[in-house]
Amino acid sequence: MLKPLMASALVLSLILTSVSATPARAGGEDIAKVLGGLVVLYAIGRAIDDSNATPRVQRQTTATPRRHVGHRNKVIPDRCFREVVSRGEIRRGYGARCMQNTVRRAGALPPQCIRQIDTRRGTRNLYSERCLRRNGWVRG
Repeated sequence: MLKPLMASALVLSLILTSVSATPARAGGEDIAKVLGGLVVLYAIGRAIDDSNATPRVQRQTTATPRRHVGHRNKVIPDRCFREVVSRGEIRRGYGARCMQNTVRRAGALPPQCIRQIDTRRGTRNLYSERCLRRNGWVRG
């Protein structure tokens, strides 16, 4: 669509510039301007042709396969697993903040499963794995 439009504009401009009321002498400077204009028009036409000739790149997205677990919304993320040393014992559980920020339905986390554990760095809140499993949560 742009090729015929550009071609007709070029032809029209050449016709209008060649028809004048009084003949004028073209000097070397005028000829250089005309040739420069034609070169610019040619470059613009090539750029338009090149942009139309290149195929558009479409972004392909691949969906990550979902796990088919009975309770999809109650999956415990593995990255929230923590081992904490408390009074010389190793306590295992899932970090409360990580769980609340990661799981799909944070409101469904059972509050009775939170355990407060005293460590050298202060009190930590962990969800008990056994309690979560009893309430329908599965490891992911």
